[in-house]
Amino acid sequence: MEGRDLIGQAQTGTGKTAAYGIPLVERIMEQAEQIQGIVLAPTRELAVQVAEELNKIGQFKRVHALPIYGGQGIDWQIRALKKRPHIIVATPGRLMDHMRRRLSALMKSK
Repeated sequence: MEGRDLIGQAQTGTGKTAAYGIPLVERIMEQAEQIQGIVLAPTRELAVQVAEELNKIGQFKRVHALPIYGGQGIDWQIRALKKRPHIIVATPGRLMDHMRRRLSALMKSK
């Protein structure tokens, strides 16, 4: 709740997602149209699972999490990102793909 970075490890089913998800959702300013949280997940399956859980946690506050991972169309992801989700749950490789694309677009516009 103090806004510090967190690295956690525990067995399956122990509530890790809720442990960081509830404080994360509580800190989200739902009226702000920008990404306010990023969660890294090692696999696409885990990215989807975490995003679903965060969406359940944030449903009454209207906080939306978007999973971003390889194997899913990047053009679809770009359109989904333009809808301004509050939280991104991404695999590291696909997050870097998006960051490189953004940097490339910024360099071309100059």
